[in-house]
Amino acid sequence: MEKSQIPPEMKREQQQTSGRSKRPIWWGAGIVAVLLVAIVGWWQPWQSSRVVLSADAAAQAVLEQYPGEIVNSTLKDGTYIMQLRSETGLYDVQLDAVTATVNAITRLETNPQAEEKTLLSREQIKTELRKQTDEQLVSLELVEQQGSPVYLAVLKMKDNRREQWTVDPYNGEKQSSQTLDAPDTEPGKENDTPKFLSEKKAEQKALARVPGEVDDTELRGTNSGNPYYLVEIDLEDGREAIVQVNAISGAIRSVTWDEDEED
Repeated sequence: MEKSQIPPEMKREQQQTSGRSKRPIWWGAGIVAVLLVAIVGWWQPWQSSRVVLSADAAAQAVLEQYPGEIVNSTLKDGTYIMQLRSETGLYDVQLDAVTATVNAITRLETNPQAEEKTLLSREQIKTELRKQTDEQLVSLELVEQQGSPVYLAVLKMKDNRREQWTVDPYNGEKQSSQTLDAPDTEPGKENDTPKFLSEKKAEQKALARVPGEVDDTELRGTNSGNPYYLVEIDLEDGREAIVQVNAISGAIRSVTWDEDEED
């Protein structure tokens, strides 16, 4: 028997139909590939912008909100887990390593000699200060003085003097005040430059809290309204303490420890 042959016209039609059926598959795969490249290009810059805080920066972020002493710090899965010792006890603090947000704080030990009190927030302190004076509030920060938290408020008076008030953190009442700079002698001229402690004076304040040998001193925060010195002190046992000193009042804001790693 003779084999039936397919006419040339039918062969061309089959080839064209096959080509049309394969074209949508390759076209769809190309679109997916382009989308993947675009997603990766967008994701990588976003990822690189999420900078993890150093241990020192994380400790300072906690101490600016909760005065005391960081006795231990561990970074795990993007969270710093710290132990904070304050006048009211020992606390476990969990801090986001990127945003510096305190996610949780739990008391581990209670100081039996400490009276249970609640610290007022900055906004609550501002409200209490407005009841006591109509002077302009320049800055307000929570610091530690002689082992106890206090608020330091800097106010600009009507005669252009600057006063620093020590404010009770539990009720917002003024405890004491001191003049930071004298008024200008020329009328209409404002003096907006506060007088800072010298590095030597700041180092003396730090050494009074942590005896040792000063390794480095750095002035920070001059543009934020809360200037402070970071004084690094080497101890005889090999540890290093970082003492934060208020650059205007000389108050000790915090003390952190950098223990040498054991071999």
